[in-house]
Amino acid sequence: MVWPKFFATFFLCVSYCPHAAEFTIGVEDIAYFPYYNFKTQAPSFSKDLLDKFAEDSGHKITYLPLPINQFSKWLFEEDIDFKFPDNLRWQEAWDTRHLDMYYSDDILLMTAGTVILRKNQHKKQDFFKHIGIITGFLPTQWLEQLKQRNVEIIEDSSPKVLVNQLLHNIVDGLDIDLAVANYHLKELKLQEELVVSQNTSRQVFSYQLSSMKYPLIIEQFNRWLAQNYSFTQKLKQQYGIHNVEPDLVDINN
Repeated sequence: MVWPKFFATFFLCVSYCPHAAEFTIGVEDIAYFPYYNFKTQAPSFSKDLLDKFAEDSGHKITYLPLPINQFSKWLFEEDIDFKFPDNLRWQEAWDTRHLDMYYSDDILLMTAGTVILRKNQHKKQDFFKHIGIITGFLPTQWLEQLKQRNVEIIEDSSPKVLVNQLLHNIVDGLDIDLAVANYHLKELKLQEELVVSQNTSRQVFSYQLSSMKYPLIIEQFNRWLAQNYSFTQKLKQQYGIHNVEPDLVDINN
């Protein structure tokens, strides 16, 4: 069947043109505040940012929490339009299908490292025997030590539980973001100070928005990010993210 030119143009525009439309964003089904907690309607850095983009652009966004252990399959097994958070490097780690993926500019930069008690900041790598990590996350900074069985991973779905384990020396370090750890430290009303270890592996990575279907919406989002730089910076300050961004942390090359 040959479609009339009008209908072909219409369907192409529905998929690719950045007009006001309804979209579903696949998100992680965990509480990772202050960055996100889409299992509730509570405000967070990511929800505030994406909601504001939708409001300014006339889009309607629905957030669909999905299991982390299926993260690599979301875009082609779930009925979603976008994926957040995502990162080009993460796709390269699992993509055997060579999918045509589109990624936004960096929304924010983060440090993949090991959060420790300040009193342990001078400890060398052989000090670390037990590392706490969110269930479903990949301990990328400790893969070599895991292969050599020099480190044991302690998993939990709650960052608050992991922070409590660090404070009680059940684990020696946490493979979570410092802003997340600080938030739960404040919740626990304890005076310990947490830092990112300077003596273990660290990398800078970013949060991006990705899509297989809507490259022009990704471009629209990129323009919006550039035009709303001051808004993004205010959000970072509001949620305590600005002070732990990696450009303010000494990252070893």
